[in-house]
Amino acid sequence: MAQPDIAALTSCRHNTSGLQPDFLFLMGWPLLLCLAALLFMSGVATGQTTDILSPPPEIIVELETTKLPELPPPGLHIPDTFYPFWNGTAVDLFANNGITAHILQQAFRYFGSDEYIIYVNRNGVLSFVEPLTDFSPALYEGTNIIAPLWTDFEIDYSEKVIYQEVTSGPLLSQAAQDINTMFPGNNFYPTLLFIATWETMSFANNTGNATFQAVLVSNGADASYIMLNYGQIDSTDQYWLAGYEAVDGSYSFIPEADIVRLSSTSNVQIPGRWAFQVATPVTPVLSTCQMLNCTWDEICSQIHGTYGCACGQNNPRPNTDTYDATETCSGSTGSLSLSRCQLFEAGYSADVLHLNDQSCKGVVQNDRLVFNFDSNANMCGTTLENNATHIIFKNNVGTTDGIGVISRSGGLNIAFSCVYPLIQSISMPMAIQATGSVISKELSTEGTYQIRMIPYPDSQFQAPYSGNVTLQTNQQLYIAVEVDQFDSNQIALVLDKCWATPVNQMDYYIRWDLIIDECPNPADGTVVVFQNGMSTSSRFSFRMFTFTSFNSNIYLHCQVHLCLLGSDNCAPSCNGELGRRRRSADFYDSAAITMGF
Repeated sequence: MAQPDIAALTSCRHNTSGLQPDFLFLMGWPLLLCLAALLFMSGVATGQTTDILSPPPEIIVELETTKLPELPPPGLHIPDTFYPFWNGTAVDLFANNGITAHILQQAFRYFGSDEYIIYVNRNGVLSFVEPLTDFSPALYEGTNIIAPLWTDFEIDYSEKVIYQEVTSGPLLSQAAQDINTMFPGNNFYPTLLFIATWETMSFANNTGNATFQAVLVSNGADASYIMLNYGQIDSTDQYWLAGYEAVDGSYSFIPEADIVRLSSTSNVQIPGRWAFQVATPVTPVLSTCQMLNCTWDEICSQIHGTYGCACGQNNPRPNTDTYDATETCSGSTGSLSLSRCQLFEAGYSADVLHLNDQSCKGVVQNDRLVFNFDSNANMCGTTLENNATHIIFKNNVGTTDGIGVISRSGGLNIAFSCVYPLIQSISMPMAIQATGSVISKELSTEGTYQIRMIPYPDSQFQAPYSGNVTLQTNQQLYIAVEVDQFDSNQIALVLDKCWATPVNQMDYYIRWDLIIDECPNPADGTVVVFQNGMSTSSRFSFRMFTFTSFNSNIYLHCQVHLCLLGSDNCAPSCNGELGRRRRSADFYDSAAITMGF
């Protein structure tokens, strides 16, 4: 073969050793001639990879695929999540800032771009458009990068960065199985794997080592995935970044504050592996909009490559700072309703929003996205708190990764709570008819619950009195006081005091005390407290009596409060000492209830 003109090649190779963006300085030579000469000199034509060349796809020649051995070298520990890498090509960590360019045999589809060249960086990042020379994470607008662990690594002689392209063999079948398991329903089969592994990389501040891997998987057309696999990761206080970013504004970064947790956490139920779909087959716009079912005041629209329901011209977009939030509370249940179109325009689609429990997604109801929790059935991450004046159920609506999913929207976190005030004094009188007495607390937007007083004929508390009944004096009467709509494992009802009056007036000056300071009145030996402050139901009994010089009617009243069982200070201790417990943080809410006999 004739040797190329050395002067021409020198002109074509001007300034290539530093991998600068202007490395194709032509000096008047035709572009294709320069590129062909560079290919020859860099060894691409013989199946080698190059650290300097970025030719367009039309002149890339087919490279030979290296087969990987089935077994690793003796003594090499391989994490279970890792793909074989030991027979790949090693990056020269001391040349070109530890960066090598690899020409792919087929395109890797990445968020709308067909990428043919991958730059492997010793500092834990892959780039497509250009090599990245930054030692520490520094994101740029309009950059395609994949960063399994981007941070500053110190290089001596123990670190290794190895990469390998695979286009045939059993690893493609393994990747197909992995992807279809993690992303079911896609019926995906790859034709390209690119495996880059960073082995025992030393942090620049000498705080430890890290071993990790990036696996790029593509079908060579319109579907691609990445797997970020993590082995042993030591703790470090260095600034680091893990995730991906694309030219079109798409990005996702692993939401972990502690770098060590990369080896044990996952978004695909495989500890030490994070996987993402980075290119999807194009879906016809018409069918996508039809599936969205936008309402009359919404319009199907595309924002940064994602279709959703945006607000239409007839939508006034009220309360945009809160996405037109509407909150509903009732006992231990609560809901938060948000404007779907306002969320979409702000960069948040319905499928990535959830409550504290990520399995609790919102439900689309017309043009609203509604989130519900029920502490009796599904807490969804709801927490119970209290202060000196209120009982509070708290939850949050946020995004899965703590960031926006469209463009560069920030993370969404909408905190909402159901609040119940401390003191309410309510009385509901009853006639002689012995049916259950009910209190309904209408607390505006703060929430509601009910307290009931129910009479029973015996200590089984199973079949309450109903209809008109006649009770004899000295007959034992059994009373249950219950609060509805709260979980009995979380909230307890405490009887502060119970008393009787001859008229339907709870503060009447003539009265007889039955329970004082949460304990039986020692002056009435017939009072028995069966349970108090143990659950959402408290029970006691006493013998019927009448007031002298009054008719035979009596009216029973009870003052109660709610208590959080976790405080361990709900059930009173009645050891014969009459004395009020000091009211502490367990005291949530108080109410009075009345029943007549």
